[in-house]
Amino acid sequence: MNAKANGANRSGSGRAMPRREDIPGLAAALPDFSNWREAMRALRVEPFYEGADAVPFSRVRATQILDAARGSKSFNDFYLEH
Repeated sequence: MNAKANGANRSGSGRAMPRREDIPGLAAALPDFSNWREAMRALRVEPFYEGADAVPFSRVRATQILDAARGSKSFNDFYLEH
């Protein structure tokens, strides 16, 4: 049985778990500056964070940054749209 069929890709509320590719502005071919799931927890994005001050995934955006410390490579970075 695949993961979708047994509900493994669902949050506790029964909704489908957001995917990295669902983030507006993401450059899929670039690596992420930080692990995107850890970034979602740090930004307090539900369903990755479950506190009272959690924000909806629909507020997450990505932008590309140039990191001179890592050899002037470009990376995806994440932020919340207000």
